[in-house]
Amino acid sequence: MGTYLVVALVAFRVANALFVRTYFNPDEFWQSSEVAHHMVFGYGYLTWEWQPHARLRGYAHPSIFALLYKILEMLNLDTAWNVAYGPRILQGVFTAMTDFFVYKLAQKYFDSTTAKYTLFCQLSSWFTYFAMSRTFSNSMEACCTTIALSFWPWNDTGSLKREGSPSTVELRQQRLAFAFAALGCVFRPTNAVLWVFLSVLLLWRTSHKASLLLRTILPIGIMAIIVMLVIDRIGYGVWTFVPFNFVKFNVLEGKDKLYGVHPWYWYFVAMYPEITATFLPFILYGAYISPKRRELGAAVLWALSIFSLGAHKEPRFLLPLLPASFVYAGKGMRAIESKRFFKPLVALIVLLNGTAAVYFSRFHQRAPLDVMDFLAGNVKATDSIDFLLPCHATPFLSHLHQNISTWFPTCAPEERENDNSPSDQLRRDPLGFARRRYVDPSTLPTHLVMYSSSAKVLKEQLAFWKFELQKEFAHSTISMDADVAVPDTHMLVYQRVPM
Repeated sequence: MGTYLVVALVAFRVANALFVRTYFNPDEFWQSSEVAHHMVFGYGYLTWEWQPHARLRGYAHPSIFALLYKILEMLNLDTAWNVAYGPRILQGVFTAMTDFFVYKLAQKYFDSTTAKYTLFCQLSSWFTYFAMSRTFSNSMEACCTTIALSFWPWNDTGSLKREGSPSTVELRQQRLAFAFAALGCVFRPTNAVLWVFLSVLLLWRTSHKASLLLRTILPIGIMAIIVMLVIDRIGYGVWTFVPFNFVKFNVLEGKDKLYGVHPWYWYFVAMYPEITATFLPFILYGAYISPKRRELGAAVLWALSIFSLGAHKEPRFLLPLLPASFVYAGKGMRAIESKRFFKPLVALIVLLNGTAAVYFSRFHQRAPLDVMDFLAGNVKATDSIDFLLPCHATPFLSHLHQNISTWFPTCAPEERENDNSPSDQLRRDPLGFARRRYVDPSTLPTHLVMYSSSAKVLKEQLAFWKFELQKEFAHSTISMDADVAVPDTHMLVYQRVPM
């Protein structure tokens, strides 16, 4: 059954990855495939996080996609489509691994029936479908976290119930747990929040503390740090410790606030309920009826609490906590499976989650990928493209796979501190911004990309500059941006008519 299940999950998640056609968060591209494209093909935009003054991101995560790109290049298969969507397909495979190991986790933590319902929750969750197959470091973090949890020595298993040393099998699983936990921290250092909590609990209750610390935790932790340092030394060309740079910028200097601030309770009262959606009552009920099996839930609650201390919060930061949460949802569903209303309730869950998954994965904010696919198939090496859009509003050179002249308004921290970044200026006054940028008509590009709201304001100016609408792409019917009251319904591509 295991092989058939894995094959089915991979098929489902690869299809999931290709079905998703919408834009969620810039980091999906700008911190992964764009960096990987720069590593392999020699061009690609490196945002401020990768610059010498910051070095906030580790190269371990984009290196996964760089390896894929290198293989495609060696096989002469590096077409624009393969380069644009190959990473998404690969992430679909990693998401299938997450699915499989959350099933194994629930089976180990509770029982096989609970595992079946846990997998149902994982596969039918609208947010997992919408976000997990995207190339976020959070998605890889979720994969590593779930695998590690499935190997973790929980409080009533194996040698933890005995005074003797763990068996060879138990020791191997324990080390695998710490190895995947460490790998998750290499991909995203904030993953350590979860593992500090679980490691302290494990050390507290085990009878062989010194052995666990000296033979497992410290060696694996040191090795992970060495691997991280070496990868980033190769990537940046100098020795740097990315976790310290990250803490310095976000915590010590508090500059994470420049990219959005939410109150401390936001994860608890808004975002966690939103992304767990119909499964939240089952999560709470499953935890309630499992008084002796709350260690996993305590770890999730701990991570939520620590993440809530940060000013800047995003729903994708909670991706690693979703599979563990669904273990309790599976337990809650198992407890009511004999009720008469159970099957209609399951059907309602599938309907609600399916509707949300289809809308947000296929329709809401779908123009950026359509625009880049169109440009990749229509621009020439001598063309130039300016994006009169907020910073990082579309994928970039990793989707064009052509080293042509491109530009977009930036939004680096030093520009945001005075609320006067080029991106802010464009948002406030599209016409004035465009006139200042192109005061010399010779600097005009061959193509302009903009939202429908800007196109209305720039209509006469575009005609004066001899730009004609080349293609219009549906984008969104609702706005979820606090800075934008009216939704940008379309994204438009203009081409300059040769004089």
